[in-house]
Amino acid sequence: MHGASKSYSQEALLSSIKKRDKDAIRILFDTYASVIYNIINKQINDTALCEQILQTVFVKILQNLSSFDASKQRFITWILVIARNETNTVIKNQAINSGSQIREVNNNVNLYNKDILSLICFKGYSLQMAAEAMNITFDEAKLKLKEEFDQIRAVNAK
Repeated sequence: MHGASKSYSQEALLSSIKKRDKDAIRILFDTYASVIYNIINKQINDTALCEQILQTVFVKILQNLSSFDASKQRFITWILVIARNETNTVIKNQAINSGSQIREVNNNVNLYNKDILSLICFKGYSLQMAAEAMNITFDEAKLKLKEEFDQIRAVNAK
């Protein structure tokens, strides 16, 4: 069991991760693993493969953290782009697109939320681009994305 968790601001967390602070890396994993796993699992219905992709995503996050620029995008967006790219690479390389292992994204999720998550995480749209594609305001898109993440967290907490 871990000792008392340190508390980090995002900037301090990223700085500590760059220094390979084990507590910070654990906090990074604890904070984002379930969200990333659920995003991957919406595309791939294979627990072992999802866990493998998740592990690869975290390795890539740690390897490429120096390329993250907080002035250009949010950290979660940057992470989800890595997850999306890795998932798509695995899907292409293993030629499982036509197989039964791809799960449709119709997981009791509101249509707009599903669309916004799909546009952002798997098609590479920015939040603004997704809002425009869905013909909604940026604030509505932000709210819908937040609702989707809240729903993913709620499912994971069960």
